[in-house]
Amino acid sequence: MKKIYAILAAMLAFSTIGGMTIFADEVQQKLPVELPAEKTGEHDLLEMESQYMTMNAKITSIEKSEKGYYLISATRPDDEIGIVFTMDENAFILNSKDGSFMKADELKNDMSITAILGKKTPMTMSLPPMTNPMGIVVGEENFASTAYFDEQLTSKEIMLQLNISDETKIVDMAGTKKVFTQDDVKNQNCLVLYGITTRSIPAQTNPVFVMILPNDEVEDIEEELVGVEEAEKLLGEQQMEQVTEPAIVEPETTVTTPIAPVLEVNVVPLREMAEKEGFTVTWKANDKPVVLQKDGIEIEIIVGQQEYKKNGEVLQSVKAPELKNSKIYVSENILQ
Repeated sequence: MKKIYAILAAMLAFSTIGGMTIFADEVQQKLPVELPAEKTGEHDLLEMESQYMTMNAKITSIEKSEKGYYLISATRPDDEIGIVFTMDENAFILNSKDGSFMKADELKNDMSITAILGKKTPMTMSLPPMTNPMGIVVGEENFASTAYFDEQLTSKEIMLQLNISDETKIVDMAGTKKVFTQDDVKNQNCLVLYGITTRSIPAQTNPVFVMILPNDEVEDIEEELVGVEEAEKLLGEQQMEQVTEPAIVEPETTVTTPIAPVLEVNVVPLREMAEKEGFTVTWKANDKPVVLQKDGIEIEIIVGQQEYKKNGEVLQSVKAPELKNSKIYVSENILQ
């Protein structure tokens, strides 16, 4: 396995785009699994956890860059920020119904997809975050799961046992021209498409499709995140216009009444202005606040909420932070 430094290099390469990178598994919790601390042959059960993960989303837009990358903007359940998947010609696209391969040109808005990622695939810290899936499954006709399957074709991680039949289509990610059998699936990381399962423990199913994934997925993801610069260009970075609240005109009356002040709200791009003021900007996950830090000052901001925290004190911004064209814009008083 290649050294982890290569992954860190990939992360640094994108520090100018999103400020920081995280890994795919940091934005999606894994199911808690208790495995017995014993060994079966040369495979330690504690290590029998898939190196891959899935991420469900719905396509909102599709763009193709000049370099041939497909940039798929998508929303995720209970997530207003969304995500951008950048895919090159090596990524696979499967039909959930039968595992047949599709072309990128067949993708449409509002399609439900399941992205397949290595758990250590880099992900930018931009808003929305960007990452490179190995492939996607289109549709919801069958379940799509990744897991490590042992000698009994059982995954302890998702508590699922495969009963492979003659109808099960088995391929590998490399597209090797051979007839695969259930023996090829044993002790392998796999992407599985399946429907009905039994109520037993573990649940059993007759999978429609099995793709054997590389067991050493780290070697496949130690490259730079592809297509991010193209994504930035296509998503655009339109300048935010200055927002001015309408002035309150004093009515003609002999009664003297206080006049509400005219509020001129200067809206600025958060990251650019914060870093210009010497703050470091950190964003850990979609449901976490953006944190600014400098010389003992810590400011926590949440998109869409006027309330923000400064060293633990709850304050009110003039205007709620907004997300526009992958950037957060805030009222200027937050940084003062």
